[in-house]
Amino acid sequence: MDYPLSKNLKISAQFLYRAYLSCHALQARKPQLLSALQCSESELRDPGYQLGDQSIASLCAAAREELNRMDVYSLIGKKMVPRGFSDSGFAAFFQASFGEGLIKLVEEQRLGGERPVVKIMSLSSGDRLVWDHDKMVSPDLLHIVFALVYHCGELLADGRFKTVKAAHFEHPRPEGFRQLPEGNANREPIPCYFNRPSTYLEYHPRAINMALPLHNPEILTAMRKQKTFFARSRFERASPVKLTYEYLLYLLDKSGLSLDSAALTFGIAERTLRRKLVAEGMSYRQLLEQVRRDTCQLYFLEGRRNLSEIAAKLGYSELSAFTRAYTSWYGHPPSQDTGSAAALAA
Repeated sequence: MDYPLSKNLKISAQFLYRAYLSCHALQARKPQLLSALQCSESELRDPGYQLGDQSIASLCAAAREELNRMDVYSLIGKKMVPRGFSDSGFAAFFQASFGEGLIKLVEEQRLGGERPVVKIMSLSSGDRLVWDHDKMVSPDLLHIVFALVYHCGELLADGRFKTVKAAHFEHPRPEGFRQLPEGNANREPIPCYFNRPSTYLEYHPRAINMALPLHNPEILTAMRKQKTFFARSRFERASPVKLTYEYLLYLLDKSGLSLDSAALTFGIAERTLRRKLVAEGMSYRQLLEQVRRDTCQLYFLEGRRNLSEIAAKLGYSELSAFTRAYTSWYGHPPSQDTGSAAALAA
């Protein structure tokens, strides 16, 4: 559970894990993808683990071979769009403006360490979301990030305004790159230009400053409070409680919530992890309950999902199990608080 400092541009294992799951959702086989990445699925679940950006290039090469198609970037990026509070970047939907949402989306991908990798540059002809990092990066990473930003931006805009006008890249056009977005017969592709002086997404005038309809300060405040629980320096010795909380948060609606899966991910024995957590005053079960309760509050504040969907998003296999857990937290069933997020937040 010790993670050394790296001077190269790195990407979080969780970003790569979501890209890996996206490739699998497109019917690429897991063993072939993991072989290309030269790591295990457990390592990809570790919130303290990082890989070089070349790992994305390896993943894309394996995906192209598995799917027998070259144009995989937009498809992978679209599958990576956050759909719930366990996905990095979902806070983007609740920001005040479109530009703030884009910045938050990219920020939560944990690319390149603590330094932001994008910035907004305002021009009279339209605003730009500029890749702003001094390290050379894999074109595959840039294409997936820009595809993710584009597809998420379309959801943020919700058809109320036009978003990306064109995409510009410093590198030459890669073999097999066709267009962005790919596979959408109902939408004109965005012009993509290569060998440009800089890399950026060009937006239509006034798009960056447009207000977002889902803006919710209560959700943003609650998410900040939740994240302070496991806030830590990525390269310092991590607290087992904080690291496990973060591990559980990103896997709530996926898999790997058992203690033995967590221990395997961290590369230690199950009893060792249990002992480390107890030494910090919490059991694994208590941590899982806290993560679920904290995240449940966010879904109630969001107010757009039924109880069955919330239960699934929190990792419960049945609504009855969620109902029992909720009742133990608040003394009454969740149906009593439906439509009353203020009561739950209190």
